[in-house]
Amino acid sequence: MVGQTISHYRVVAKLGEGGMGIVYKAEDTTLERTVALKFLAQHLLNDEEAKERFLREAKAAAALSHPNICTVYEIAEVDGKTFIAMEFVKGETLEERIAAGPLTLKDALDIGRQVADGLEAAHEENIIHRDIKPANVMVDAKGHAKVMDFGLARLTEASRLTKTNTAMGTVAYMSPEHAQGIEVDTRTDIWALGCVLYEMIFGQRPFQGQYDQALLYEIVHQEPAALTGLRTGVPVELEFIVNECLAKDRDDRTGTAQEVSRKLRTLAEKLKSGHSTILRTTNLTGAVPATMTGAQTVESAEALPPDAVVMKRSSQRALQGLAAAVILALLGVTYAYLTVPEPDKPVRRFSFAPDDYIARTSVISPDGKSILYRTGSGAQASLWLRSLSEESVREIPGTEGAYRAFGSPDSRSIGFGIGTPDFELRRISIDGGDAITLTELPSQTDALVGGTWSPDGERIVFSSGRRLYEIPARGGEPELLFDPGDAPRSTSIYPHFLPTDNGSQGLVYTAWGSPTDRALAVMDLKTGERRDLGLGGEPFYSSDGYLIHGPTDQNEPGLRALPFSLDTLEATGQSFPIDETGRTVSVSRDGTLVYTDGAAGGPRQIVVRDRSGTIVQPVGDPVAISYAQGTPAVSPDGRYIAITVEGDVWVYDLERDVRTRLTASDAIERVPVWISSGSEVAYITSGQISVMARVADASTAPRVVVETDRIPSTWGASTDSRYLAYGASAGSTEGEGGLSYHERGADGAYSQRIDILLTPGHENGPEFSPNNRYLAYNSNETGRFEIYVRPFPDGPGKWRVSTNGGRQPRWSADGSELFYVEDGTNMLTAVPVSTGPTFTVGAPQALFASEGLQRLGNNNWWKYDVFPDSQRFVTLAPAGGDDGDSLTTIRVVENWYEEFRDQAQ
Repeated sequence: MVGQTISHYRVVAKLGEGGMGIVYKAEDTTLERTVALKFLAQHLLNDEEAKERFLREAKAAAALSHPNICTVYEIAEVDGKTFIAMEFVKGETLEERIAAGPLTLKDALDIGRQVADGLEAAHEENIIHRDIKPANVMVDAKGHAKVMDFGLARLTEASRLTKTNTAMGTVAYMSPEHAQGIEVDTRTDIWALGCVLYEMIFGQRPFQGQYDQALLYEIVHQEPAALTGLRTGVPVELEFIVNECLAKDRDDRTGTAQEVSRKLRTLAEKLKSGHSTILRTTNLTGAVPATMTGAQTVESAEALPPDAVVMKRSSQRALQGLAAAVILALLGVTYAYLTVPEPDKPVRRFSFAPDDYIARTSVISPDGKSILYRTGSGAQASLWLRSLSEESVREIPGTEGAYRAFGSPDSRSIGFGIGTPDFELRRISIDGGDAITLTELPSQTDALVGGTWSPDGERIVFSSGRRLYEIPARGGEPELLFDPGDAPRSTSIYPHFLPTDNGSQGLVYTAWGSPTDRALAVMDLKTGERRDLGLGGEPFYSSDGYLIHGPTDQNEPGLRALPFSLDTLEATGQSFPIDETGRTVSVSRDGTLVYTDGAAGGPRQIVVRDRSGTIVQPVGDPVAISYAQGTPAVSPDGRYIAITVEGDVWVYDLERDVRTRLTASDAIERVPVWISSGSEVAYITSGQISVMARVADASTAPRVVVETDRIPSTWGASTDSRYLAYGASAGSTEGEGGLSYHERGADGAYSQRIDILLTPGHENGPEFSPNNRYLAYNSNETGRFEIYVRPFPDGPGKWRVSTNGGRQPRWSADGSELFYVEDGTNMLTAVPVSTGPTFTVGAPQALFASEGLQRLGNNNWWKYDVFPDSQRFVTLAPAGGDDGDSLTTIRVVENWYEEFRDQAQ
């Protein structure tokens, strides 16, 4: 079969084989996507009535659309072979996952909740799965679960109980009513979900019969062993949830999958907060028992939750078993009594989402009494302070335009940066007033990327231009801490002083190589010695003895804790995860953890808007787009959109509603631009300073168009691809900004770099006019980013187009308009212009505002493009349809360490 083409599917590999058929990996040659083909075993199709019933239900299942259900694309028959074409899920079955041992409670709750969510979506459409089991759940590397094989159980249920050698792994998950031949409803799936939950937690199925008849007898007449007696640390609430799913009488069973999902979600939150009720037991030998035979003893029993006062019969069984164990102990039977230690301090979690909050800009004061955060953008930004004791919020006057704030050791002052036109580091009291300028920032590009006060309050270290500088806390000339040299990670950001006992000698920071190559670094300020501590970024020291930090890849969320010694300035153990979605952390001296969660890296929907901003067409499914990504580019004919998603360039076909992946390397390929009259897509790679190109249908290998000794962040091509232009920043490899281009010669090769202008500032976003006579770009030469137009490649004249700040210039296809985003307002603006015989410019006209035009990543990267008709624009919007960024949440965890005390030890 491998290598053959069935219908329009080219079979590339065999994935597996079972009693129901064979599964292959295949390529859909029509829609250019990878699929899984399941060829059904012929013996299942001999009964025409059963086959017809199966096809009817399978087609209904194919209409299901849910993140936790494997999508069915097609049910077809070719040459007498019936097959199902479905979504290819890269990962492993839950059965394979469990084979390696019981899952963590966190993973079990999460996967169980996802399965329940998928079942609820099916049940709402009156579709019953009938064969929920670990083998029918796929889990990918990120823990996303998808339920497989809707409709297949109906095909086999008529004969399953009458055949010998039936797959025991299927019978083991049958509900009592199903096993007895009673008509089933959605509650049969609830039973099976309870079996799956049980197996994830314990590692074995709840019913252990060695053959079908024994299994069926156990299912109908016997109770499974209590989970709290099989595994230490199982919360009693979890046993209640599982037991309610496994109630023999379906009227006693949890009624809906939605209710199971809600309970699992609630319990997961309780486990995070430390508020769950845990009943821990062990047997006399300390080994985990295979069944409930043998003595059981209670280690610790806390009060039952309020909602457990009135229990169904299935929940009462768990307490009866526990009561028996207690009675045995009171009668003098030998047992081990191990007290579950109470946390030294209670863990408390809460969160809040301020209006107009800018992601990744919250920090807790060193004394743990307040949280500082920023709202707004550009000149409209300001700093706010939230009191944790009074739960009050107030704006700090005098912080207009502030960013990258950090607190003083006494929690009475705030340091922050100011951008255009001043580029200064300032200091202000938390009560507001007049801000004091401490120093001019050495660089206008990445002007301030983190700052920190020394513990004695005498010094400040900050990152500017991705170099570390030091000044007296009262202000002065910045002094470079060290020469970064030419190491692979030669730039430094996010510094943080360590509270060493022998004075403020230690400094941790992020050694930066690229958005996907970051390492934790430490510097002994007394000796000047520097060393890497391992991969990660944005470190912050917690007084419990850990460096809390983010991942190596800035595009990914997640927080980890690394054991760290202040005496040796070295790591003392392996890091462990503490939150999967957190970003940009800070910790107070009393152990209160604060981080942001939500918009940064959140899912975005690619959308087409009209000139009023109304969304007229969503494009594809929501996608994860974060730092340096997005940058949509519409093809010259308006049919395709090229965009960077999750580090790779994809092309969306608007007519066929499919997408094609152009790149698949470890590097980040970004800023796609259409060249060769729209037949190729060129892009910048982070792996090398090169502009690559590839045919838009991915039918050819990438080729290097031009290599440059400068690092372009955005760039543009002339309509005939003769010229490639790009801007550079003062923080580039040569330490200066400006505009440059390459020209293609008669042999097709591009020239060496030709500079149009070199400046000490930042020029970016070059865009050729349709007649290639002019170049539009943004520059901060006046101290504020504005849009300019100049003749290309040279000639007299230069015109300022924007009147109130601007970035991201784009031309209309006929050259009669120039579009840009007004700086600080997220307003898409149109300006009437003429490109011949001389350049003229009219008054700007506001079209529509959208947070998606400016909030995500660097404001110079394009967040939109213009269709050839100049009436439509492609932009990004939060998944869910609301305009503006996805809600960003500030999360607070008091006494964070207590939650991980056992894991840390």
